Amino acid sequence: MTARWGVAALLAVAAPAAAQDAVPSLAAWHGTWIGEGTAFGRAATATLIIKGAPDGGATALAYRLMVPGTPPIDYAAEAIYRVDAKGRVRGSWTDNGGRTRPIGGRVAGSEWHNIWGSADVEIGRSTYDLEADGTLVVRDSVLRDDGGWRVFSVLRYRRNNG
Repeated sequence: MTARWGVAALLAVAAPAAAQDAVPSLAAWHGTWIGEGTAFGRAATATLIIKGAPDGGATALAYRLMVPGTPPIDYAAEAIYRVDAKGRVRGSWTDNGGRTRPIGGRVAGSEWHNIWGSADVEIGRSTYDLEADGTLVVRDSVLRDDGGWRVFSVLRYRRNNG
Protein backbone atom coordinates (compact mmCIF):
# COMPACT_ATOMS: atom_id res chain seq x y z
CA MET A 1 0.00 0.00 0.00
CA THR A 2 1.40 3.38 -0.96
CA ALA A 3 1.47 6.33 1.41
CA ARG A 4 -1.22 8.07 -0.67
CA TRP A 5 -3.60 5.08 -0.35
CA GLY A 6 -2.84 4.84 3.37
CA VAL A 7 -3.79 8.51 3.92
CA ALA A 8 -6.93 8.08 1.82
CA ALA A 9 -7.95 5.04 3.89
CA LEU A 10 -7.39 6.94 7.16
CA LEU A 11 -9.44 9.89 5.91
CA ALA A 12 -12.27 7.59 4.86
CA VAL A 13 -12.37 6.05 8.33
CA ALA A 14 -11.96 9.35 10.21
CA ALA A 15 -14.43 11.44 8.15
CA PRO A 16 -17.64 9.84 9.53
CA ALA A 17 -16.37 10.20 13.12
CA ALA A 18 -15.42 13.84 12.55
CA ALA A 19 -18.82 14.53 10.97
CA GLN A 20 -20.55 13.09 14.05
CA ASP A 21 -18.50 15.33 16.35
CA ALA A 22 -19.34 18.43 14.29
CA VAL A 23 -23.15 18.22 14.63
CA PRO A 24 -24.20 21.82 15.38
CA SER A 25 -25.98 22.48 18.67
CA LEU A 26 -26.51 25.14 21.28
CA ALA A 27 -25.09 22.95 24.08
CA ALA A 28 -22.08 25.26 24.59
CA TRP A 29 -24.50 28.02 25.66
CA HIS A 30 -26.41 25.86 28.16
CA GLY A 31 -26.24 27.12 31.71
CA THR A 32 -27.34 29.92 33.98
CA TRP A 33 -25.77 33.24 33.07
CA ILE A 34 -25.62 36.56 34.95
CA GLY A 35 -24.98 39.67 32.86
CA GLU A 36 -24.21 43.36 33.11
CA GLY A 37 -23.97 46.06 30.51
CA THR A 38 -26.21 48.61 28.85
CA ALA A 39 -29.70 48.47 27.39
CA PHE A 40 -31.55 51.41 25.88
CA GLY A 41 -28.64 53.67 26.84
CA ARG A 42 -28.75 52.83 30.56
CA ALA A 43 -26.96 50.45 32.93
CA ALA A 44 -28.65 47.06 32.96
CA THR A 45 -28.45 43.60 34.48
CA ALA A 46 -29.87 40.39 33.08
CA THR A 47 -30.12 36.66 33.56
CA LEU A 48 -30.22 33.94 30.93
CA ILE A 49 -31.12 30.33 31.59
CA ILE A 50 -30.39 28.16 28.57
CA LYS A 51 -31.04 24.43 28.72
CA GLY A 52 -32.37 21.45 26.84
CA ALA A 53 -36.12 21.60 26.32
CA PRO A 54 -38.27 18.86 27.85
CA ASP A 55 -38.79 17.18 24.47
CA GLY A 56 -35.02 16.74 24.13
CA GLY A 57 -34.86 17.98 20.57
CA ALA A 58 -34.72 21.69 21.27
CA THR A 59 -33.10 24.33 23.47
CA ALA A 60 -35.15 26.49 25.84
CA LEU A 61 -34.08 30.00 26.86
CA ALA A 62 -35.49 32.14 29.68
CA TYR A 63 -34.38 35.80 29.75
CA ARG A 64 -34.91 38.60 32.23
CA LEU A 65 -33.63 42.16 31.75
CA MET A 66 -33.72 44.75 34.53
CA VAL A 67 -32.98 48.41 33.85
CA PRO A 68 -33.37 50.68 36.89
CA GLY A 69 -34.40 54.29 36.50
CA THR A 70 -37.44 56.18 35.36
CA PRO A 71 -39.25 54.38 34.05
CA PRO A 72 -37.75 51.09 35.20
CA ILE A 73 -37.68 48.27 32.68
CA ASP A 74 -38.44 44.71 33.76
CA TYR A 75 -38.56 42.63 30.59
CA ALA A 76 -38.85 38.86 30.46
CA ALA A 77 -39.10 36.38 27.61
CA GLU A 78 -38.93 32.70 26.79
CA ALA A 79 -37.81 31.07 23.58
CA ILE A 80 -37.52 27.65 22.02
CA TYR A 81 -34.83 26.95 19.41
CA ARG A 82 -34.15 24.00 17.13
CA VAL A 83 -30.88 23.54 15.25
CA ASP A 84 -30.63 21.46 12.08
CA ALA A 85 -27.61 19.52 10.80
CA LYS A 86 -26.41 22.57 8.83
CA GLY A 87 -26.38 24.81 11.91
CA ARG A 88 -29.56 26.69 10.97
CA VAL A 89 -31.57 27.86 13.97
CA ARG A 90 -35.36 28.17 13.97
CA GLY A 91 -37.62 29.11 16.83
CA SER A 92 -39.92 31.59 18.47
CA TRP A 93 -39.58 34.17 21.24
CA THR A 94 -42.50 35.22 23.48
CA ASP A 95 -42.17 38.13 25.89
CA ASN A 96 -44.02 39.35 28.97
CA GLY A 97 -45.87 41.88 26.80
CA GLY A 98 -47.58 39.05 24.94
CA ARG A 99 -45.59 39.47 21.72
CA THR A 100 -44.30 36.42 19.87
CA ARG A 101 -41.59 36.76 17.24
CA PRO A 102 -40.31 34.15 14.78
CA ILE A 103 -36.55 33.50 14.86
CA GLY A 104 -34.15 32.28 12.20
CA GLY A 105 -30.43 32.11 12.61
CA ARG A 106 -27.22 30.14 12.51
CA VAL A 107 -24.79 28.59 14.94
CA ALA A 108 -21.16 27.96 14.02
CA GLY A 109 -18.35 27.38 16.49
CA SER A 110 -18.57 29.95 19.26
CA GLU A 111 -21.02 32.23 17.42
CA TRP A 112 -24.80 32.06 17.48
CA HIS A 113 -26.71 34.66 15.46
CA ASN A 114 -30.48 35.18 15.29
CA ILE A 115 -32.69 37.39 13.16
CA TRP A 116 -36.08 37.93 14.74
CA GLY A 117 -39.34 39.71 14.10
CA SER A 118 -41.15 40.65 10.92
CA ALA A 119 -41.13 43.57 8.51
CA ASP A 120 -44.61 44.73 9.54
CA VAL A 121 -43.48 45.34 13.15
CA GLU A 122 -39.68 45.32 13.48
CA ILE A 123 -36.72 43.17 12.54
CA GLY A 124 -33.96 42.59 15.04
CA ARG A 125 -30.69 40.76 15.39
CA SER A 126 -29.21 39.07 18.45
CA THR A 127 -25.68 37.69 18.58
CA TYR A 128 -24.45 35.34 21.29
CA ASP A 129 -20.64 35.18 21.19
CA LEU A 130 -18.71 32.87 23.52
CA GLU A 131 -15.29 34.36 24.18
CA ALA A 132 -12.18 32.32 25.02
CA ASP A 133 -12.29 33.36 28.70
CA GLY A 134 -15.84 31.96 29.11
CA THR A 135 -17.63 35.30 28.80
CA LEU A 136 -20.85 35.35 26.78
CA VAL A 137 -21.39 38.66 24.99
CA VAL A 138 -24.92 39.29 23.74
CA ARG A 139 -25.63 42.19 21.38
CA ASP A 140 -29.16 43.14 20.36
CA SER A 141 -29.94 45.43 17.43
CA VAL A 142 -32.91 46.59 15.39
CA LEU A 143 -32.95 47.22 11.66
CA ARG A 144 -33.20 50.92 10.82
CA ASP A 145 -35.10 52.34 7.85
CA ASP A 146 -31.78 53.11 6.10
CA GLY A 147 -30.76 49.42 6.23
CA GLY A 148 -28.25 49.81 9.07
CA TRP A 149 -28.46 48.23 12.49
CA ARG A 150 -28.93 50.22 15.72
CA VAL A 151 -27.50 48.42 18.76
CA PHE A 152 -29.79 48.84 21.75
CA SER A 153 -28.26 46.36 24.20
CA VAL A 154 -24.82 44.91 24.96
CA LEU A 155 -24.50 42.61 27.95
CA ARG A 156 -21.53 40.57 29.14
CA TYR A 157 -22.48 37.38 30.97
CA ARG A 158 -20.61 34.97 33.23
CA ARG A 159 -21.84 31.50 34.12
CA ASN A 160 -23.39 31.30 37.56
CA ASN A 161 -21.91 28.13 39.02
CA GLY A 162 -23.44 28.62 42.44
